[in-house]
Amino acid sequence: MFGDKGYPFMKSKNMKKYIVLIGILFLFPLTWVILFGVMGEHHFNTLLYFDETHLEGSTDSLHHQMQPFEGIDENGEKFTLENMHGKVWLACFYSLSDEHLAKITERLLNVNFKYRDEPDIGLVVFSTKPDQDSIPKVQHYLSGLTKYNLNQNKWKYVLLDSANMESIQKQSFFIQDLSNEALYRLVDPVGHVRGLYGNTEYHMQSIIEDIALLKKEMDLKKFNQSHEAR
Repeated sequence: MFGDKGYPFMKSKNMKKYIVLIGILFLFPLTWVILFGVMGEHHFNTLLYFDETHLEGSTDSLHHQMQPFEGIDENGEKFTLENMHGKVWLACFYSLSDEHLAKITERLLNVNFKYRDEPDIGLVVFSTKPDQDSIPKVQHYLSGLTKYNLNQNKWKYVLLDSANMESIQKQSFFIQDLSNEALYRLVDPVGHVRGLYGNTEYHMQSIIEDIALLKKEMDLKKFNQSHEAR
């Protein structure tokens, strides 16, 4: 009906329809991203809270906070809970005489290296055998790790007396037995325990991911507080 001259016209008209349709399909999800991603309120995944009655975790942030403690660090200086206030930190429980010290250290180096340039993220080792881990031994141990730390005091090693150690181990970190393996607890900037871990590759990867979530939560709170203050 249209002959040879009509076909190019129809082809051009159909192409324009396809172009318009593709444009609509592209712009529709982009519009939703702008409206709900940029302009909307952000909700990030967050970690549970743990205490002696909620070892499976709870969403209630009013639960238990760890009790104060006082010991000495690798420099022989007083070290308390206040030293870690405002920081995300991993509480580590092992000793320098641990049979698997090399593997424990290797795994913790992976965690530390991931956050080596973050001054508000740290590791605190609580010696499970403070009577054997003398300050010179601890200093020698940590001296081999300094090249992996971009910030000073990134990796602390704390010695507590036996009574204090047993008390915080059970009441603050919910650990009944430390005779068989190293254990880890993730602590938020105000002293809530936010993660419980064993000494496996799976747990170490979970620690790395959970630290990132906790850091994001901390940064978001700081952001909101700074805007509320204006």
